Amino acid sequence: MTTAFPYAGKSFTLYLAESLQVINSYSEDGKTVYIEFLNGDLKGTKMDVPFKWKSLSDGNFLISWQEADKSTVVHCDNFEHKKSHAFYTMMDGSFFVMEGGIEPTKDF
Repeated sequence: MTTAFPYAGKSFTLYLAESLQVINSYSEDGKTVYIEFLNGDLKGTKMDVPFKWKSLSDGNFLISWQEADKSTVVHCDNFEHKKSHAFYTMMDGSFFVMEGGIEPTKDF
């Protein structure tokens, strides 16, 4: 039995660093995340990618995806406590660890 992603159809703004703010919008079917970069080097970039998720304890969700260039992203997000921890590995081997806040943006 498959459980639906509880935040399907919702959008959130993530504030991961002064230079990185993104909107993550989860599709109604809970299988795709639509990403829009609001600032920084990628400002204006939009992408949509399939994602996987797992519910953890205390309202935490492990969310992961692979971008078109094969870079990988893993988040541990707690939407109730408005907290995000993000781990990003680029194809050149660069690795970034970020944390910040999550705010509901709008229903998608």
